[in-house]
Amino acid sequence: MQGKKILFISDTIIMPLERGNRKRVYNLINMMRGAGCDIDFLFLHTYPEEDPALTKEFIGEDHFITFKNKKRPFHVWLKRKVRAVLEILHMPWIFRNFSIDESLSPDLGACIKELFEKKKYDIVWCEYIYTSKALLYVPDGVTKVIDTVNAFTFKRAMYDAVGYKHYIFAINKKEEAKGLKRADYVVAIQEEEEAFFKTIVPEGVKVLTIGENMPVSEPYAAKTDTILFLGSYYVVNQQGVKDFIANVLPLLKKSGVPYTFKLVGSICKHIPDSDEYVKMGYVEDIEDSYKDARLVINPVNQGTGLNIKSIEAISHAKPVVTHSVGVRGLKSDKHFAIVADDYQAYADAIIKVLKDDELALNMSKDAAAFMKEYIDKNNASLEAILEGK
Repeated sequence: MQGKKILFISDTIIMPLERGNRKRVYNLINMMRGAGCDIDFLFLHTYPEEDPALTKEFIGEDHFITFKNKKRPFHVWLKRKVRAVLEILHMPWIFRNFSIDESLSPDLGACIKELFEKKKYDIVWCEYIYTSKALLYVPDGVTKVIDTVNAFTFKRAMYDAVGYKHYIFAINKKEEAKGLKRADYVVAIQEEEEAFFKTIVPEGVKVLTIGENMPVSEPYAAKTDTILFLGSYYVVNQQGVKDFIANVLPLLKKSGVPYTFKLVGSICKHIPDSDEYVKMGYVEDIEDSYKDARLVINPVNQGTGLNIKSIEAISHAKPVVTHSVGVRGLKSDKHFAIVADDYQAYADAIIKVLKDDELALNMSKDAAAFMKEYIDKNNASLEAILEGK
């Protein structure tokens, strides 16, 4: 298969790899490189605080293009200002949902036209539905792809469930469908969302799933009592960890089983200090954190898309204890996770993995086996796009 020339459009920086959406882009780029693709990265610089220097280094200076995505039509600028005030007042219902194109500058079309005058691309790949307007400026004959990452139709319900008032790009189904129909291929991050997207796209748009390819560790059971949570400060992570600390840790303590609960990542900034757990903060290399862990928890009980933190733990061949949300879209006959949706069952599952060496090792083996099958499926889906199947 001949390597394709891809224009990858994203408002997400990649480095440092401290958030799930960054890891998503990192993994996709590596998959494309593995398939021999030549990639130019068009970075829509929307948030001034994000420094793209490390991302440019990862992509390569000759393949990294920055577009200052700040200009907005006056009516969009006004709407966003009014919405911000209403959200502060907890009165978001007037502008309850975003419109699909309001996060993009009207100058983007000229930028894309200029890029195509310099270089012919085989594929234009848009990251997230809200960058899909870029596909309207792509010449005929070029394959157009949207990587959805999440089904944004369900974002508002997720935010409401955790009491979060600053609605980040919540859209309705009609707007999501409007964006998706611009593509030749719609990429879901997991199969449940693939099924949803198929119900709202027109005939002729192909929908398939590409999950997260990550290196797979050899199976083993760590001889420690460490329970690990590794994640960002994302609001649903905060809610899940605080819920775990308030309702599951006391049950573990009451059981008398020795344990050490460690938190790693920017989540630590939003969790109060306590003798009940250890906050490691941001670490340069997460490998040591995973090696030390007997098991990994994912206490998040709200969300859309795929729990990348679960996939990362599974790729490290770690037993996982999670709510059902944490393994959404990961159907398998492999027993790499224990799913528990009430507090006592969650605590009991953790205790079982801590105490049972054979169970911990078998779950680790199943995690590695699952990941190898999962990677093969992801590669097949990417190949289908690259070959136009």
